[in-house]
Amino acid sequence: MDIIWIALAVLAVAAAGGLTLAVAFVRRRPYPVSVGYLHGAIGSIGVVLLGIAVFGRAQGMPVNSALLLFCLALVGGLFNFVFRLQRAPPHGFMIILHGAVALAGLAVLLIGLLG
Repeated sequence: MDIIWIALAVLAVAAAGGLTLAVAFVRRRPYPVSVGYLHGAIGSIGVVLLGIAVFGRAQGMPVNSALLLFCLALVGGLFNFVFRLQRAPPHGFMIILHGAVALAGLAVLLIGLLG
């Protein structure tokens, strides 16, 4: 199996975890902080795997663009992580922005792989 498909699977798992966290945030339900850390770790692994796929072999523009979007989402996730370290809830705007950019990256990656 090609590493890019593994990256897609890992990033999809991270997206599912992120959606769970976003729903908990909107409903104002507490969740263990470790779930957020796990989401970040899985997402970071997915970005690294996608980076290995992109830099290891020439990919199309959509796959390269997806990597850029995931890197931007990673930066947004780091901002949310900094708020957690300060024991403050992250801002809703940053959660929405982080999730929207990550979902856009997932969609562009799917387009690049299937189209």
